[in-house]
Amino acid sequence: MAWNDLREFLSDLERRGDLLRIEREVDWEYEAVALTRRSSDLEGPALLFEHMRDSPFSCLSGLFGASRRVGLALGRDYAWLLRHADELERGLIDPEPWSGPAPCQEVVLPGTAVGTLPILRHYELDAGRYITAGLQVARDPDTGVSNVSIHRQLPVGEDGLTVFAPPGRHLRTIIDRWHERGQAAEIAVVIGAEPATQIASQARVPYGVDEFAVAGAMRGAPVPMVRCRTIDVDVPATAEMIIEGRIEPGVLVPDGPFGEYPGTYSAAKPAPVMTVTAITHRRGAIYQNTLTGTPMTENHWMMQPAASAMALREARRVCPEVVDVNVTAGGTTRHHVVVSMRKRHPSEPRNVMLALLAAPLGAKLVTVVDDDIDVHDLEKVEWAVNTRMQADRDVVIVPDLYSPTLDPSAPAGRTSAKMGIDATAPTGEERRMYEAPRIVGAERWSLDADLAAAGWTRPGYLGSESA
Repeated sequence: MAWNDLREFLSDLERRGDLLRIEREVDWEYEAVALTRRSSDLEGPALLFEHMRDSPFSCLSGLFGASRRVGLALGRDYAWLLRHADELERGLIDPEPWSGPAPCQEVVLPGTAVGTLPILRHYELDAGRYITAGLQVARDPDTGVSNVSIHRQLPVGEDGLTVFAPPGRHLRTIIDRWHERGQAAEIAVVIGAEPATQIASQARVPYGVDEFAVAGAMRGAPVPMVRCRTIDVDVPATAEMIIEGRIEPGVLVPDGPFGEYPGTYSAAKPAPVMTVTAITHRRGAIYQNTLTGTPMTENHWMMQPAASAMALREARRVCPEVVDVNVTAGGTTRHHVVVSMRKRHPSEPRNVMLALLAAPLGAKLVTVVDDDIDVHDLEKVEWAVNTRMQADRDVVIVPDLYSPTLDPSAPAGRTSAKMGIDATAPTGEERRMYEAPRIVGAERWSLDADLAAAGWTRPGYLGSESA
């Protein structure tokens, strides 16, 4: 489904009762985030704070704080997305030029206007207020292909923003390539893009694939684009705000701590600095914030389908008999992958786990189970681990692998020991002894009529509240 812009999506959410407007003044320091966290924990509505302290802009927060809104953004059921996101990312549709004046450039402000944005302070130990929903757009200097991703940004001075893109991430590669030429890297930060583009920014596609083309595939129509006012970068024409700027070579400043997606703080590390050259926006523009922190938040709901798509691709690359994957919530939708497969050879689970542990997803633990186990039912997964696995035989530990994740337990930056668990049963006749005991003919009998006759109302009670 192709939403024309964020406002059209918000109007639909409001019609469904899934958007809450808060008309009183809300504080950018902790209050807005606290309210977002409460709604997200309930999978409640998105919140639109219409009056923010110290800012002329309203603030949208928790847009994807419920899985149903991720599904609605793409016109799909969320459970379907977890199993078929890879299909949705295919059939790339390139963006197209916008004709006429672009909505995102109705108002043009100087770079010093960063201080007027209602940038939120999230957590107690954070280094400051952070932009968390900005889509960073930059072009590779050799191919001209755009990359779209989300990285946190900390205001520095009156017209500066950090860009926390660690080495190994696609955006950092582009920045480094411009700097190796002795040139500044031009970058645009898109705030309030239409929803499919926001979700497409999380796609785990290879370097050189334009995420705007992925967004086109997801929405079934090209993303309309316009050239920025002060830099040579194209951005979505219907976005709410665009922050334009340049990153000069050799300038790094500390960024962090910040309460990140693993649910822990990331330490202060050097980050490039973007000097803002202009801010353009729609009339009545809506600033957007994304909540991250202890799972599940909108950050995790947005990442999970794309992470699942990548895990499925990588697993099936080494074993076509992989049935399903689950990049779990407890693993912060990155660090733990459960894979089910039809095992044909005793060593196949090891191939699958090692492929996923080495993949750029950032998995720290891979559990492989048989195809009779539902990977989304973690009670069944734990049952398989406890009945089909022996630690001295079925656990593989690999030290010191590169890991593009934020992990406070890591022994060094972007490095982690990783583990695989083979919780599959033996093949052949021996497998029968590992299957859950089955009652022959159980499907022929029902207890429904007996329960109804006894006045059964809910588990643990017959008739009245007294058992």
